[in-house]
Amino acid sequence: MEFVDRETWGAPAASAAGFLGSARGVKIHYLGTGYESRGHPRCADYVRQVRAAHLADVREDYVDIAYTACVCEHGAVYEGRGTHRRPGANGDKELNGRDYAVCALLAKDGGGLDVPPAAMLHGLVDAIEWLRRDGDAGSWVGGHKDGYPTDCPGDRLYAWVHAGAQRPDGGRDDEVDPPGTYTVRVWDSLSVIARRLNVDWRDLANLNGIRPPYTIYPGQRLRIPERPGGPVVPPYPGVGAFVIGRAHPAVADLDTRLVLRGFTRHHDGDGYQPGRVFTEYTRRNVADYQRSRPELRGDPDGYPGPLTWRLIHS
Repeated sequence: MEFVDRETWGAPAASAAGFLGSARGVKIHYLGTGYESRGHPRCADYVRQVRAAHLADVREDYVDIAYTACVCEHGAVYEGRGTHRRPGANGDKELNGRDYAVCALLAKDGGGLDVPPAAMLHGLVDAIEWLRRDGDAGSWVGGHKDGYPTDCPGDRLYAWVHAGAQRPDGGRDDEVDPPGTYTVRVWDSLSVIARRLNVDWRDLANLNGIRPPYTIYPGQRLRIPERPGGPVVPPYPGVGAFVIGRAHPAVADLDTRLVLRGFTRHHDGDGYQPGRVFTEYTRRNVADYQRSRPELRGDPDGYPGPLTWRLIHS
């Protein structure tokens, strides 16, 4: 997944849109105007143009780009309002409180790029999976026209949605990282990844030959340096970090440890990936880990306590 966060493409870090705790699912949109194919470096420019047009729309009075995310022809997912923010594109207040809104940068029929390429369909699925993983989106996927009188997202994209919104050509190989490695899945700074892996960013850079300006890319597999004297265990975040449906940074750390140790058999059907939301799948994978340890198997409830936290980081 190539994920471009708001700051990277040129928006403020946080959206001013209202809070959205969860969603029924995701609605797929298209531009509904003309759009010509362009080189990937210009896609961020277009997303900025969309945001500027929305902010200039006096009638709608948008507080931000209307979409939760945009997906370009090259498959990149551009963070719009983002997770847990009410979109502004689905038609009215009720519809915007029901589903996230993901827009394909695709033209109206006959207006240029009007056939979604395979990379775009992969990116749309990436966006849906991201919103389910980090935004508490449900399993429903539909088009803008579902429940609202519009042609959006066009006949071709709507047919794909109602055929199940599947990846083309049999899907994408999302293999589990081998022990001692970590695959970069979203745009993150080197320091953020180092904190997630509980290692010094300089050790991570040196081991992987990363030099200033420390550029890393989604899909890049990093080797994880060993710390002298064993790993440093971060402070236990408390039981409040591990509540079903609640997001917390410690959950992403926990998920990374589960993946590294191979406890990933419970997932939503498309593999288990690190995220900030503590889900039922997370709890079941933690329970598997607890059953593997003699110190924990007496009460494998799947909720990490201080001992589980220390052992999984050891």
